[in-house]
Amino acid sequence: MAKINIYDVEKIKNINEKRVWDLLVQFYETHSEYCTCRDCILDVVSITLNTIPPHYQVSDDPAPAIKKISDEDILKTIKEAADRVAKYPHHI
Repeated sequence: MAKINIYDVEKIKNINEKRVWDLLVQFYETHSEYCTCRDCILDVVSITLNTIPPHYQVSDDPAPAIKKISDEDILKTIKEAADRVAKYPHHI
């Protein structure tokens, strides 16, 4: 049995996190009505990631990631999160 190295946890990545960040750029390019301050963007990302299912894989794995949720569904979730943050922002 292989020894478990607690530092290997850094190799496990939620690939949907990168997808959310990539799609967030696309979203804000077409939705200038939303606040793009640091706090609002981080809130939108956090809400989105807490809403969509995670998809973990080993970062060194060369196999292409299988998308378990579509880009359209992620964009829809980003929009819903942005609406929520706009309604209840953490800044004045």
